[in-house]
Amino acid sequence: MSDLAESDVRHSEPDEHPKACALQLSPRWMRYFIVFGIPALALLSVAMSAIKVEGGNFIVNELADRFILNNEFSIPTLISIVLMFVASQLCALNYLYYRRLMRAPINTYWVLSSLILLAMAYDESAQIHESLRWSLFDNILNGQSWIFVGVPIVVVLGLLSIPFLLSPPRRLKVELLKGATIFVFGALVIEGVGGLYKVGFGMDFVYVLISVAEEATELTGISYVNLALLNHAAQKGLSVTFCDPAGRE
Repeated sequence: MSDLAESDVRHSEPDEHPKACALQLSPRWMRYFIVFGIPALALLSVAMSAIKVEGGNFIVNELADRFILNNEFSIPTLISIVLMFVASQLCALNYLYYRRLMRAPINTYWVLSSLILLAMAYDESAQIHESLRWSLFDNILNGQSWIFVGVPIVVVLGLLSIPFLLSPPRRLKVELLKGATIFVFGALVIEGVGGLYKVGFGMDFVYVLISVAEEATELTGISYVNLALLNHAAQKGLSVTFCDPAGRE
């Protein structure tokens, strides 16, 4: 396992330097985040949005923006980016693990999943998808016509993933599919509803609530993907730990 240890993919053994490790990912904490953290962030986002609607000075509005789910420069958005990155690393961990057991083409899907999640993390920070607009439908969703580009991409990726989803371990693939479905429902369906509402009624407080529901659903989906991957890693005796390099000296 020496080559895996160098990649920070290892069996869960007692750490000889426990103080060196800054953070070890745990399924338990991910469950807590899904059950308590995301609802709290959603309620806080609604409260901060209400403060902005009521109006306030520049400092108050800036502070409120840091906690609004659909603000790309907010703390919840940063959490979403981190979760996508972590899920990407967990997929890479699975690739290393299964490659040692058996070299098979199906393992390549773990690499592709890792790359897709990395691309999603970058897009979440750079908001590239907002520029993928289909002018034919731009009037329908008022600036959110990228959904008509996103749907065929999701369909193609879903079809290409069928062999991967049907391969063992089956339970893990079912859980990953659930998380991906929740995420896509938020990203495409709820955001589409928000776009239609914005066309008909504008960006009032109801639109804000729809946007919060969309972002909370996406956050739940990517969190569920992380939970499935963390549970699987724990069952295999694997762990992912973010460490302070200086602490190892």
